[in-house]
Amino acid sequence: MLKLRRSYLDNCTIGKLYFKGELICYTVERPWQNNEKNISCVPAGLYLLQPYSSSKYVDCYSLLSMNLGVGLTPDFHRTHILIHPGNFPDDVQGCIAPGLMLHSSVWGVAHSKDAMNKLRSLIESENIEQIEIK
Repeated sequence: MLKLRRSYLDNCTIGKLYFKGELICYTVERPWQNNEKNISCVPAGLYLLQPYSSSKYVDCYSLLSMNLGVGLTPDFHRTHILIHPGNFPDDVQGCIAPGLMLHSSVWGVAHSKDAMNKLRSLIESENIEQIEIK
């Protein structure tokens, strides 16, 4: 299971993603906005990871949780919460963007596509099916 530990800031949410206690990458999300669709970071909880691709986001992952009302269909409160490449809070709309390091001059992450490739390889090789977000 992946474990994401986050710090909630006024302008973004910064996280560290771990697997078996080892830091895999950093993450950036929008700040907490009372779980509002497309503007709030992901609610804390346990999620299933599901491979996901669309015309805009290829080879990424969706987060699913019946208990938290997160899925891919309109009957869920939050839909299409993804882990996909991005560097800054404005690059994600209620999603998570991984990076190999924190950005050097502004709140965000750097080398996001490389981090996504690293994360995808890990998820596939270790058959990881869940992520715990705190």
